[in-house]
Amino acid sequence: MRYHKSLLSGDTWTTNTSAGRWWTPLVSWTTPWRSRSRTLSLTAALSRPMGVSEPGHTPSHPARHGSASEQPLIVVANKCDVKKISELPEENQQIFQDLLSEGIPVIETSTLTEEGVMQVKTEACDKLLTFRVDSKMKGKKVHDVLNRLHLAVPNKRDNKIRPPFIPEGAALRKKAMEVDAPKRKLERDLELELGDDYILDLQKYWDLMNAEEKQDKIPEIWEGHNIADYIDPDIMKKLEDLEREEELRERAGEYESDSESEDEEMQEIRQLASQIREKRKLKILQSREKDTMGPRMPRTAKKVDRATLEKEMTGLGLDMEDKDESHYAEVARRSRSVAKKRKRDASEAPTSRTRSQSTSSRPPRDQSGLRDVKMVKKTKLMMKSSQKGMNQDGRKGESDRHIFSLKPKHLLAGKRKSGSTSRR
Repeated sequence: MRYHKSLLSGDTWTTNTSAGRWWTPLVSWTTPWRSRSRTLSLTAALSRPMGVSEPGHTPSHPARHGSASEQPLIVVANKCDVKKISELPEENQQIFQDLLSEGIPVIETSTLTEEGVMQVKTEACDKLLTFRVDSKMKGKKVHDVLNRLHLAVPNKRDNKIRPPFIPEGAALRKKAMEVDAPKRKLERDLELELGDDYILDLQKYWDLMNAEEKQDKIPEIWEGHNIADYIDPDIMKKLEDLEREEELRERAGEYESDSESEDEEMQEIRQLASQIREKRKLKILQSREKDTMGPRMPRTAKKVDRATLEKEMTGLGLDMEDKDESHYAEVARRSRSVAKKRKRDASEAPTSRTRSQSTSSRPPRDQSGLRDVKMVKKTKLMMKSSQKGMNQDGRKGESDRHIFSLKPKHLLAGKRKSGSTSRR
């Protein structure tokens, strides 16, 4: 059992942890020890262990009489988890009954199960607060303070009931706090629940005015065109119908052509096409026979003359008899004819008038490649603005990259002596 010995004896006790300094009154201490324990001294919060089984250590000890009646006192019965007061012998129970009859509270506690610990704390704090207030009220200064205090007591005006107003939202919020809100289902929970069938869908969290538009497909744009515009959802069905129609046509013999019904021109075209295919196959075989593993050299531009072209076309089976009416012959006739250079010994003027290449029809180089006059003016303006920086730096031209010396040594070297500060 524990009780406040300082409250029983009226002395000031301390809780210094040094050996031999437990439960010793400050009166018997030396001055150095008093100064050390000044911050540790307590006037009404020290307890002393006592045992009911030991003589002279019970709460009925004569030391508690005297000034103890004026001090707050609490008797705490610890280790109630081992044995409670009701389990003690009648003689020991009578001790606690006497304390209760005197108005001293007895509280059973257990530091192991923390039973009654908070009750002791609350009870002790209330008693100490009451004791301090009563001690101040008994002092001499209380009358000076009471003269400056005024306690206003409201009088009853009427019999109308005015209960406290609680907003409806606050009441609903308080009611909702009493019940645990349902836990939100996260995407991780869905992933664990569905397993391999889980698909991350973030569109369902979109905040749109129309909730039905959340799952709309986003168009895919390629080169300014919507790909969805070129996709036919019934393409497979149409393909099956087309294949079925082609199969019916093949069975009906629509694609079987009779060679006898063809005219001579069509037969010549077919024969020429077969010769071209055979020639192409021979060219492929000849290229494969060559050593292709060696390094490939770039082919230079080779001028193909008219005779070589006619020879190759004749070898492929083309009829070159009407070559004067062919396309390349007409292009050659329309092209400009350049006057041949005269020999050195020829001093006479040419008798035939040939069309010379005129340079007057060519546009200037600064206007070539431009669309109209507006673009020409714009390019000149851009060229002029690009030369501003070069003109401001005093450059001779675009190729002027000279970097001037910012600190010339012949002007900055040496000490600043008298008479030479004008140039140094």
